[in-house]
Amino acid sequence: MNDNHFDREAARQQNRKVTRSSTIISLIGAALFLLSGVLIYQLTPGPLEKQQSIINSPLAAKISLEMVQKDTFNQWRPLDHSPESGEQIRFRISTNQALHATLTSEPNQSHPRTLFNDIRIPPGKNKIINFNHHDYYYTIKETDKQMQFCLITAADSKALAKKITAMRAKTHLSESPNSHCVNW
Repeated sequence: MNDNHFDREAARQQNRKVTRSSTIISLIGAALFLLSGVLIYQLTPGPLEKQQSIINSPLAAKISLEMVQKDTFNQWRPLDHSPESGEQIRFRISTNQALHATLTSEPNQSHPRTLFNDIRIPPGKNKIINFNHHDYYYTIKETDKQMQFCLITAADSKALAKKITAMRAKTHLSESPNSHCVNW
């Protein structure tokens, strides 16, 4: 009986050790599972954050530039002829995001020159470029036989300044990459 009692006691102790070990392992596993769930929950953005990140993600700017004049009905129409000396032209732009822009011109394939520098253009369609609520216009000179205008754009003033500095090394506007140009 003594041996039997000793065997039972040894078996009970062995069961307690196994139970303790499996309980500890189960508790550690449960804690790791809960911790990983909390981390996943905290690191996964919610629907509002996802929507805001989509809205704030940088999109490629889509830009459309054209030269326009007012017709006899006082409506803006695309320039459909080579303008004469003294005529005024304006620039209509469409863009899907706010931009900083510089307008350059190259009369008669000479060296490019800046007409205006670093204005902010808000997003929108078919807007006439203006300064302080006045439409910007260019008056054709007698010497302007061929003209090319290019709008250099960037997301901010600093990036625009870098683009302009890089362009100054170019001989003609036609050599400039990513320029949005119109001409006659």
